[in-house]
Amino acid sequence: MNDVLFLPPPTGRGAGEPLVWAAMPECPMTDVTGTLFSLAAADALGAATEFKTPQAIASRYGPIFTDYQPGSVFGFAPGEATDDTQMVVATLLGYARKTGLEGVLAALREWLAAGPPDVGGLTGAALRFNAMDGGVRAWQGSGFQSAGNGGLMRIAAVWIAGYRGAELAHASAAVTALTHADPRCVYASVFLTAFLEALAGGQPYAGAAAAALQLTDDFDARAALLDAGLFGIDTRDAHTAFRDRERQARAEVRARVRSGLGGKLTSQSGFVLDTLEAAVKHAGAGTWHACVEPAVLLGDDSDTVACVVGAVAGARGLEVPPHLLPPLRLGHTWPGWQRDWACTEHFPAVVQAAQAK
Repeated sequence: MNDVLFLPPPTGRGAGEPLVWAAMPECPMTDVTGTLFSLAAADALGAATEFKTPQAIASRYGPIFTDYQPGSVFGFAPGEATDDTQMVVATLLGYARKTGLEGVLAALREWLAAGPPDVGGLTGAALRFNAMDGGVRAWQGSGFQSAGNGGLMRIAAVWIAGYRGAELAHASAAVTALTHADPRCVYASVFLTAFLEALAGGQPYAGAAAAALQLTDDFDARAALLDAGLFGIDTRDAHTAFRDRERQARAEVRARVRSGLGGKLTSQSGFVLDTLEAAVKHAGAGTWHACVEPAVLLGDDSDTVACVVGAVAGARGLEVPPHLLPPLRLGHTWPGWQRDWACTEHFPAVVQAAQAK
């Protein structure tokens, strides 16, 4: 590790200009920075097993999974985190611009424009609209059917950036809907960030989930998206569809969280509620490794499930195995991040810049 960190300037950068970094003294790891390391390390472990079956994983890697391995279908090297963590970091870089949701959208579009090895279909479609309502338009274009996990996997960034309470719920809804406007996606994200906040506040696992579900039940996501300017005249059909489906969406989120707490796992597919249920099931174990390893060994969308599990484990304060931190990298270069950068050197400054008022 070098003895300097690199901090993006909070202001003074024009649209489309590369992010310029300046050296600064090392800053201490905070609890939320630990969560960023936790989700990134879990994601990087899951990169090797993504889209593989449990049988193929056991045959290639054996019955335990304790270190980064080759075999990523997208060419990520051992220790490289995938699009999940990359978009968490891109969201934090967006918050560092101090322009709110507009800055987040701009940073995500820069990440996409740099050609990441992997990007979800709905995420790419939404960001290519180059508009605040791109996620709404992409959902509308899918016939109001697409409900993938591409918003859930990056939403811990909002909590890491320092949002709390009602502001956390509103920001979580809006940031998710930049790419995933289905109410199941939006309410899953509102639950997850409230869950992180409750866990970090010291509530027990089931109690934190109950508190987060209560907040989710009481939250008006449609009003939040209207306030954020994500529904407009051209997307009136999407507004109607959201209104007609949000009560059922809240009920489905509630049911999947409760089934995950009860130990049920339907699938580790890319469907947002499958990911949420699996993450809630896995992340209640007693150690970081016991939380993350089952997600990795079950394959399918293992990197994303592991990433969400890692966020929850981090909020619980579970320690990432120390040997996983020095080799941790992000598997993509875009304005504000270089693929060969060590996360241990750069994550604290990214978090500090995103949180700075």
